[in-house]
Amino acid sequence: MSPRARTRPALHALAIAIALSGTAAAQEAQLPGILTELLEAANAQGRADFTRAVQLIALTRPADEIVRAAEELGRGDVARQALGVEPPQLPEDAAIAAVEEIAEDDPSEVYTPNGIVGTVAAVPVGFARTFASGQLELWQGRASLGIRFDSGNTSREDYTFGLQVRRELSGWGFQGDIDYAYSEVNGTIGRDNLRTRLRGEREAGERFTYFAAADYERDRIASYDWTVFTGIGAGYRVLTRPGRTWILRAGPGVRFLSEPGNDTQTVGALDLGSDLAWRLTESISFTSETGLLVADTSRFDQLFGLNSSLNDLWSLRVQYRYRYEFEPNPGFVRGDSRTDISIVREF
Repeated sequence: MSPRARTRPALHALAIAIALSGTAAAQEAQLPGILTELLEAANAQGRADFTRAVQLIALTRPADEIVRAAEELGRGDVARQALGVEPPQLPEDAAIAAVEEIAEDDPSEVYTPNGIVGTVAAVPVGFARTFASGQLELWQGRASLGIRFDSGNTSREDYTFGLQVRRELSGWGFQGDIDYAYSEVNGTIGRDNLRTRLRGEREAGERFTYFAAADYERDRIASYDWTVFTGIGAGYRVLTRPGRTWILRAGPGVRFLSEPGNDTQTVGALDLGSDLAWRLTESISFTSETGLLVADTSRFDQLFGLNSSLNDLWSLRVQYRYRYEFEPNPGFVRGDSRTDISIVREF
């Protein structure tokens, strides 16, 4: 029997073990209760205290036990970084490698209905279930549907849809927002507004970060057809306590502005921002996002949000935004205000 033939059963076992890894992990040794309580207490004090607690516990307990306990608190990446442990290999990667190895020797072993492809195909199902139940570590998302009330340049009610995806800033972070509003008045479109914001961020020490961001907004019924800002910059974390975070950001970039009847303008700009999140109670949280875009066509944005949880997955959100255009087109006022009332599904 060739060495490759002898390794084939082992590769079969590897693929099956990957698909069933969640069950096996549950049977592994767990961190003692008193040490788990210590981690929970340190987590409530902040990232620095949590890191020190992880390093202290590592003097007497294996790293894998500590990481599993930290993952239950949503701090798996922080624990791995403190212990110098590499992130685990994605199940899909290991399974694909096993399948490719077997396929080189005997393709019929792979592509039959009862072969490894069928087994490995079940792996993503676990991730889909995890995503649907809102259990992804560090990632948070929300979809919202509601009503919008405008005043200023327009006075109308719109239907709104929003989608937001965020990754907690632990090593690196990400924020993506899509906001869409639509309304009709006597069969005529009264609002067709789309805004998309993207930001990738990376830690640069205990307090500082650096990021790249892009902001696109289309509103053909307003004083412009569309506008885009893209830039890079740095941030400073003023507050990092559990339930209280505050980050200041600044970065240069370029703003593109397309106005009706005019050519597209391209101007240098400076983006200044402040993001504050404050958990008032177990079920109520407050957010404030402030943005100042300094350019030949400057604008100021202030967004306040109040979120009240109805249960683990559903919440009610009230949001107020004020925008000030320093140089609006003729016929448009400088200030616009907007109020949203939405039902939100967390995931």
